[in-house]
Amino acid sequence: MKNVVKSSSNKWTKRQMLILAGIWFAFLISFITRLSWATIMPSAIDSLHFTVQQGNTYVTAFYIGYAITVLPGGMLADKFGYKKLLLSAVAGNLVVMFAMIFMYGYWEGLILRFVLGLVSGPDLSACLGIITEWFDGKKRATATGIFNTCTSFGLTVINLYAPVVLVHYGWRAAFAVTAFFPLAALIFSYFAIKGTPPFPQQFGIKEKSGTIKSESSITRLKKAINNRSVWMLAITGLFATGAKWGVTNWANLFIVKSLKFNLVIAGTAVSIFGITSVISMIVAGWISDHSQWPRHIWAAIFMAIFTPTIVGFTLIPHGNLALLYFWTGAMGVGAFMFSTITNELSVEVAPSDQRGTVSGFINAFNQVGSFIAPVILGQILATTGSYVSSYLIISVFPIIAVVALLFVRESDADENVVEQKNVGQVSKNNVRQATKGEF
Repeated sequence: MKNVVKSSSNKWTKRQMLILAGIWFAFLISFITRLSWATIMPSAIDSLHFTVQQGNTYVTAFYIGYAITVLPGGMLADKFGYKKLLLSAVAGNLVVMFAMIFMYGYWEGLILRFVLGLVSGPDLSACLGIITEWFDGKKRATATGIFNTCTSFGLTVINLYAPVVLVHYGWRAAFAVTAFFPLAALIFSYFAIKGTPPFPQQFGIKEKSGTIKSESSITRLKKAINNRSVWMLAITGLFATGAKWGVTNWANLFIVKSLKFNLVIAGTAVSIFGITSVISMIVAGWISDHSQWPRHIWAAIFMAIFTPTIVGFTLIPHGNLALLYFWTGAMGVGAFMFSTITNELSVEVAPSDQRGTVSGFINAFNQVGSFIAPVILGQILATTGSYVSSYLIISVFPIIAVVALLFVRESDADENVVEQKNVGQVSKNNVRQATKGEF
């Protein structure tokens, strides 16, 4: 994989580390808020007199809202800037989470979950865009891997505090604690994501004549998706991300209702799931940056781990705590390790001025999978009465995603690198300053 601009140093600057911390914290909040319902659902549905299917629609409502705005959010990020859209998403999370503390009826909560999805739409595209502005090709997958750990860390964090808070103080108190996270993230990220990036976002295409041509959003969208690799990554996301968030959002419920463990043990197990996810995503990024193998091959290898871990988790004998912790941890590796590389590929196959649009388009398929998978799980459960059958059927999804990955053509990324290089809006002095940490 060719680099956009060759850096004179492989060391990270202080500014790069601060930028990464800012987007990491901002996206962490998105996952803490979206997973908050899944964590407290076993207790909250009893308190609110919801059925399991009604509780599950709260999970689905978020992903429907998210899927609606993820592509427009990416396009807006390309138009107005990645930082502005990211901070807007965090502010939206802050408002909605405070409102959810006071929900009492089913429809009120369902609408709030839907709105939470709507305001979160631009977050991933904006974060990935910021990474491409600040990191070159030799550091980008590692940076993406570290960034991706916030998803699993959010899962770990909420499962460490939420079950304990709701057992002692109730689920509304758990929501109240959760509502403070977006406020902290908004303040920190506003000050952390500053400076002039060495590989700034491009807002036009440079023609041979040297003039910069602006294009409409629709034209850019058509050009962005006229690419086999983009479609293969979209199919990958539909099935792999669907399986990932299907099993993740149901993990607490499955452990409590099917495996018959209590809420605290379930929270501990899912925390282990989060810890192994964090470690695996960093390892995946490092391997990808330091290997001669194509990124999509590594993504396929890591994704192939997912199916057997779902099966192992599903067939845990009742009462076997050691196997619960082992298979939950293993499933964390299978569910998240591949995402470091698939997220990186989603911006690497994109033209330099369409990163938000392409990643938003692919992420739209991710989110469609994310809300379809819980619906499928719920329908299978309603039909068969078996949590085990639901999980075993979902375990087939990653296999389909592995096949799609094999058709990704990474030379698309090389062509886009050339295009970005031709735009040439970054001076050598800026690049030199970036590598020395002088921003």
